[in-house]
Amino acid sequence: MEEAAQNLGSHGMRMFRRIVFPLAMPGYLAGAALVFIKVFDDLGTPLLLNVNNMLAPQAYLRITGVGINDPMGYVISFILVAFSVFSLWASFLFMRGKDYATVQKGGGGLSRRDLKPREKWLAWGVILLILAMVLSPHLGLLLLAFGTIWSFSPLPDGFTVQHFGTIFTQSSQYVWNTLIYAGSAALIDVLLGTAIAYIVIRTGLPGRKWLDYMATAALAVPGVVLGIGYLRMFHGIQLPFGLGQMSSFWGIIIVALAVRRLPYALRACMAALQQVSLSLEEAAESLGASRSSTIRRIVVPLMTGGILAGFVTSFATAAVELSATIMLVGRSSDAPLAYGIYLYMQSPAGRGPGAALGILAVVIVALGTYLSQRIIERERARQTMTGDQH
Repeated sequence: MEEAAQNLGSHGMRMFRRIVFPLAMPGYLAGAALVFIKVFDDLGTPLLLNVNNMLAPQAYLRITGVGINDPMGYVISFILVAFSVFSLWASFLFMRGKDYATVQKGGGGLSRRDLKPREKWLAWGVILLILAMVLSPHLGLLLLAFGTIWSFSPLPDGFTVQHFGTIFTQSSQYVWNTLIYAGSAALIDVLLGTAIAYIVIRTGLPGRKWLDYMATAALAVPGVVLGIGYLRMFHGIQLPFGLGQMSSFWGIIIVALAVRRLPYALRACMAALQQVSLSLEEAAESLGASRSSTIRRIVVPLMTGGILAGFVTSFATAAVELSATIMLVGRSSDAPLAYGIYLYMQSPAGRGPGAALGILAVVIVALGTYLSQRIIERERARQTMTGDQH
């Protein structure tokens, strides 16, 4: 379509405005809705910057400051959910009834062209500006993690690795708690994601689409609202064997993280299952294999790449979750990594170790993103080779 537009005399911004951008609208709206929800329910950033006149911090402060029975905290939580659901509904409503498909044969897309010198400078300027905006917080975090004293100077007065020693000697429980919570939540997510994906795609169960919608609905529930909901639901319920209140039990953190990250694992599992040919299952069943045996010995092994990608994605994002967990931490010894960063940043003396924990969180997310991408690329290459052989 771009080539056809060029043949008809359309170029530059006119072609982008009339052809490219309208065709990219579904992805743009979906991304905009997700970014809106993530920013709208962000709790850690406003709290660390001491910005309290936003809905998410107000919901947190009302419940923790006034009390769990304060009705305004729940009213604010309802408003947060309403805005999140409205953003998803508005994006769906805008795209409903419109056709974004293109008719294409053979290779697609325009051939790359060399930029003029002035265009190159402009492109590099935009790229460097975006990189500076994106990487400046990471650079500041790195300097703070390795700096000794940093107050009224462009750079720290000196550099040290003592802050990293502090987090591995005095605060190692934050790291271990994070590995346990995020790992358990990711395992729950891939188990549920695999089961839900199979029910939705491979069975004719009535209401299976609603099961998909309910599992994905966690995207529309802000983390702080999820935490407040679990806190209210389990408040006052005593656990046996002297484990204390259920609302402050560390297992609730795992449940909250699992619910929060289930949509990511579910989408990965559904994408993997859609690539498994139904004829393989039919062939196994025709040879006498039971449904459970077919799933265990054929379907799940062929879904391994998608399951691993879902596990890594859920783990990496759950490891840095603060909005849902900050309401459910009963004791400092049960706190995860993100909560440890928040505690350290409350005092000037703790900002160095807090920044070191932040660097560790960045490394976890970066490794998780890299591993997930590698797994997806490997699965894509395997599927391509299999298709070529057939």
